[in-house]
Order: sequence, then C-alpha cells, then structure tokens
Amino acid sequence: MEQLDTLDRQIMAALVRNGRAPWRLIAEVLGQQERTVARRGNKLLESGAVRINAFINPAAVSSRAAFLLRVTAPPRQLRQVCSWLADQDESSWVSALSGSSEGVAEMFLAPDELAELLYHRLAKVEGVQSFTMMPLFEYFRTPSGWTPDVLAKQQYAALHPDEDARLAGTPSGHPPLDDTSRMLAGLLHRNGRATMDELASDLSVSKATVSRRLDAMTSSGTLFIRAVADLPSLGFPVESLISITCADAATEGLGAHLAGLPVTRWAAASGEQLVAQVALATLDDLRLLLADLQKRDGVASARSSIYAEVFKRSTVRYHDGVPERPAAVA
Repeated sequence: MEQLDTLDRQIMAALVRNGRAPWRLIAEVLGQQERTVARRGNKLLESGAVRINAFINPAAVSSRAAFLLRVTAPPRQLRQVCSWLADQDESSWVSALSGSSEGVAEMFLAPDELAELLYHRLAKVEGVQSFTMMPLFEYFRTPSGWTPDVLAKQQYAALHPDEDARLAGTPSGHPPLDDTSRMLAGLLHRNGRATMDELASDLSVSKATVSRRLDAMTSSGTLFIRAVADLPSLGFPVESLISITCADAATEGLGAHLAGLPVTRWAAASGEQLVAQVALATLDDLRLLLADLQKRDGVASARSSIYAEVFKRSTVRYHDGVPERPAAVA
C-alpha cells in the first residue's frame, strides 16, 4: 500500500484513537473542512488502509484469561503453523518473528483448556517443534491507546480519553452477553463505524437502547472497538516484539514507561517479564529505543525481534499481508 500524505496519515491516526469519531470531530481536531475529512476518511476505509473492527473481550464474559504463546517451527513450515494459530478462535493476534524461526500469539483460554490446546490440537500441527506459554497478568497498553507521532497529545485527548489498558485481560466476572448485545457486537465487527440509526434498525430496538448498551460494553472492557491499520502506509514499517526481563520488582514502573512511549502499540507483563509491540519509522529508531531501555534501572535484559509477517491483528485475519474484508450480511 502506498505511503499516505500528511492529512491521510492524520485521519488514520485519529481513527486509531477513536474509530467511531464523527468526521465532524476529526475535522475540528485537525483544523480541516468536514467534507474533505469525510471524503478522505471514507477512501481510506474503502481501500483497506484502515478498518474499524469490534470484538468481545473473552476475559470479560468468561473464565478465559490472556496468555502469550510462542511456537518454534522449521522456517519452511512456520507460515503454516502461524496460519493455523490465526485460524483459532482463541487467538486475537498472531505474527511470525524474524529474529528466530518462531511465531507469537496472544491467546484467550481458561486454565482447563490449556492441555487440550497445547497437547492435543497444537501437537498435531505439522512443523511444531516446541512452545512456551505464559499468562499475561497485567496490561499497560493496547492498540486503542497507541499515540503515534502523527498527532499532538492534545489532539489525541480531544478525540477520546486515554484507555484503561487493564480492562483488556483482567477477568471481570460480568455475566454472559444476551442475544441483543452479541448481535450488536457482530454488527460492529462487520462495520465498526455503523451509525446509531443503522444499528437500531438492524437490531429492531431504539437508538437509546443501542447507545446505552454500547456505552456499557465499551466502558466495562466487554467490547473493544479497534482500528486495524496498515502500519507502513501510516509511516511505521518497522514493527517489533520487545522482550524485557525486569529486576528488583521493576515491572510496574517499566510497564508504565513503555505505555507512555508513542512507539508502543501493546504492552503486558507476566511476573518479571515484560513484552511489548512497538512500531517505528526506521531500524535506527529501534536501535535507539533498545539502547534507552537497556540503560533504565530495573532492566536486566531487553531484546527485540522484528515482525516478518502478520497473520492476525485485533481478531482480523490476514492473508499474505492483506486483512480480510468483513463478511457480507446474508
């Protein structure tokens, strides 16, 4: 996908911050005419450069919790292993790494589902050599809170308040969703920018009911609405997984530091381990980031592995680097 001009990049960054922001609000924040922003924004959506996606957080409505799964496989078979992982309902994102012949995935599973996935289903996948699985106890940043150096902090704040990343993986004990809420989530999965009128009509309920349910689901962390963006066209072609081993119980402070960096798209912790997805403009930017992290108090080690290929992002399946289009309504 081609590199975007400055205004297109600003509109995409605004959608990353708030995928359902009205064109009027985005235009006001960017100091542009609404019709220009609407025309350009719709073109970005139609081209696939950005897609507004919604999905239910399994940790909020079930006993499932977040885990980071890393799988090794021979180079000739790694893509098929990652493809298999991306096809599983339990995975939310999957990528192949370049630093080793390894795939990495965020998985949502209940403790009693671990053995069935790892030693029955995964063990039967051709090419799998070994795996490691660790629980993600705390989130510091998710893609909804990413603030790339495209807009100013004040502009991001005007578009949407900062997220509470801890809602992403902490089981909340909410009851299962009823049919109407699940249908609402499904409609937003196909079109995250569907209007209140469209949603109310499809659900045969009032706009007030849709608004109330949507506010309740998003504020509780039950439903996530995320922009799935083409990072190279946004100006960040270098995407890497950073793995940090912390010393002296420094995880909380280092996690907060990572969350505050404009390059950080996702960050979570498991005991003394911190993992983060970062997106940068150049390899030199990655070098400088690692050098800074390695000098910080509490960092025992910090290493990175650049993403070689993305297979799934925010529950959206990718094929040969291209995200799937939303399924057509029957």
